[in-house]
Amino acid sequence: MRDGAERQAGLALPIVLVLLAMAVMLGVAGLRSALTAERLAGNFKASVQAGMAAEAAASSGWSALKKPGDITVESSREVLDALTWHEFIDPARFQGEPVRRGDCEAPIRCAYRYVADASRRHLIVAMGAVMDGDGRVRAVSEPVRVTVVFSRLAELFSRYALLADGTVVTGEGEASKGRAHGNASRVRENRVRIPDVDASPPEDAVSLALEADENGQPRCRFEAVGDLAGRVYHCAGRLDIPVAARFHNATLVARGDIHLAGEVGREASVDVAMLSGGDIHFRAPGVARGWFMAAGDARLEAGALLEGAVIAHGDIHRSSGAVVRHLVGDPLLPHAPREKRLLRWES
Repeated sequence: MRDGAERQAGLALPIVLVLLAMAVMLGVAGLRSALTAERLAGNFKASVQAGMAAEAAASSGWSALKKPGDITVESSREVLDALTWHEFIDPARFQGEPVRRGDCEAPIRCAYRYVADASRRHLIVAMGAVMDGDGRVRAVSEPVRVTVVFSRLAELFSRYALLADGTVVTGEGEASKGRAHGNASRVRENRVRIPDVDASPPEDAVSLALEADENGQPRCRFEAVGDLAGRVYHCAGRLDIPVAARFHNATLVARGDIHLAGEVGREASVDVAMLSGGDIHFRAPGVARGWFMAAGDARLEAGALLEGAVIAHGDIHRSSGAVVRHLVGDPLLPHAPREKRLLRWES
């Protein structure tokens, strides 16, 4: 009996050790599974946080976007889809333009950019990231893309320096920077629809005094100087802006032609708009910084400088020595909506 009991006691110890080892192995496996699950949950949380940060940055970009001129950098969807977080925030990847930071708190970061694609659509592109304590990226979102459109006229002025429903006639040796398009010289599918010119008095416009010109026809002379505080002026005849004029921040509308020889707008700034029910004549030594639209023709005389854009329902004639630089701003366009509209949100 004693020998049997001793044999049973001898067998119990290995069995207990085996069971103990199995329990330890099960415990380690469970611990590893729990740690893996915790990591997966943490990574999923970080990924969700990065996505939410990108959405928040896109919303910030929408709120801050004021005008088509805020969007100057061009890129393609293929390039944007392939960017890492560090490439997205790198100015060297976007023609030197710094990234715009969203309102996110560490360790979460978010940023957005204003980008135009190959078809000149306006995009807000945003990304979010969650960082580790040592500054490494733990999780990053896919790009969020918001397609934005402005009023039709603002879009056209932002896209073209010279746009004519007829032809764009240029002299030899002219200096220019910007895109020119003449519908008469394009095939039908490449025509650009130009909105009609409404030269009626806008609401709250200041009516300019009329006088008779050398032919007895009604005209207005506008010789203002300085900041005009965004006011809108209307002339019921021809509008002459002589050399003495030096003003900015205003809108002028004329039922007849506009002859411009003064200096309109601030340097490197577009805050003036002019609409003519007839022709627009840019005369030397005029400096025209703004957006200009004519129901008839537009003519740029040698020695005149246009910094902005001009649209004409007729032809555009640019003489040799007339300088054109395409600038985009946010002037008031009478009878045209200014608000931006959200066309598509992709996330």
